Amino acid sequence: MAGQNISHEGHRQRMRARVEQYGLESLAPHEALEYLLYITNARRDTNGIAHALLERFGSFAGVLEASEEELCRVPGVGPASARMLHLLPEVSRYYEHSRTSTEGALTTTERLAAYLKPRFAGAKQEKALLLSLDSRSRVKSVYWLKEGNARMVSLEVKDVVSAALRGGTESVVLCHNHPNGVPLPSREDLAATENIVRALGLVKIRLRDHIILAENDYFSMRESNRLPFYDFETGAMLRPYGRE
Repeated sequence: MAGQNISHEGHRQRMRARVEQYGLESLAPHEALEYLLYITNARRDTNGIAHALLERFGSFAGVLEASEEELCRVPGVGPASARMLHLLPEVSRYYEHSRTSTEGALTTTERLAAYLKPRFAGAKQEKALLLSLDSRSRVKSVYWLKEGNARMVSLEVKDVVSAALRGGTESVVLCHNHPNGVPLPSREDLAATENIVRALGLVKIRLRDHIILAENDYFSMRESNRLPFYDFETGAMLRPYGRE
């Protein structure tokens, strides 16, 4: 029995590695069901259950469209597995609606600032974060970059680029706060932003804005024409009006 358990665990690990590398579409229908059933069967061999489900309902889609009561009639399928399989089409529909919806889209600077302000509320030190936005301007991920002191936060360009790449999008927003209540960029802020724009441009990521927050106000480098622009095609940096 111990040898069987070791063999089965090895099979699960190989299956997970395959899905991670090639995606769920690389699996046959019975393998996809077997893989999904891992969620509700921590140690059990689910291969036989997957075959029984396909034999009973005819196809992968047929299994997911079956009722929970029908699923539970298949040997080895308990209430938790039946509920999980039955919910998958609804989860897919919910996901698709969320993915295509514009609800929650941060399409204006005001919306961006309103989203960011609560995350810096009460902060006594300067700190910085990076938002990754999808093609519809919705937040895909949030990365806290660094916390400094009451007067400054020093950002490493490589850390910003690394966070942007992890975000997996082509558009990011940088934000940091000024606890002293004045949301105007310093010379250091402007120079750091230019270096970040250039570094992100090299990996084809656009810095959509750099927003500085104070307690009751904010400053947008884009709206104030202080945000440099990196031309992906030529590699040229176009500096804001009035800057050399």
